[in-house]
Amino acid sequence: MLYTLKEGGILTSYDMRTGEVSKQARLQGALGDYYASPVAADGKLYVVSEEGKASVIQAGAQWQTLKVNDLGDGCRATVAIGDGRLYIRTYETLYCFVKKD
Repeated sequence: MLYTLKEGGILTSYDMRTGEVSKQARLQGALGDYYASPVAADGKLYVVSEEGKASVIQAGAQWQTLKVNDLGDGCRATVAIGDGRLYIRTYETLYCFVKKD
């Protein structure tokens, strides 16, 4: 799948073989502008809006929003992934998220 994200939180998934749109919809609870790039890990997409809404999306042709978290601060930085952690830098804070076992 190929994913694009536009202003207003419009996420589109495309079939890589045909170029056809599989799904296009707004990220509910996370509308607004997006300057950070979506990233993928562990079968999920991670995106953060300029307003600081961090969305976790189940990847796939018919993607689904799993969770939207309000970080309480603006963000233009792309989520960084490393060593089993997600790093999100807002204007005022650097967050590190680790999956519980």
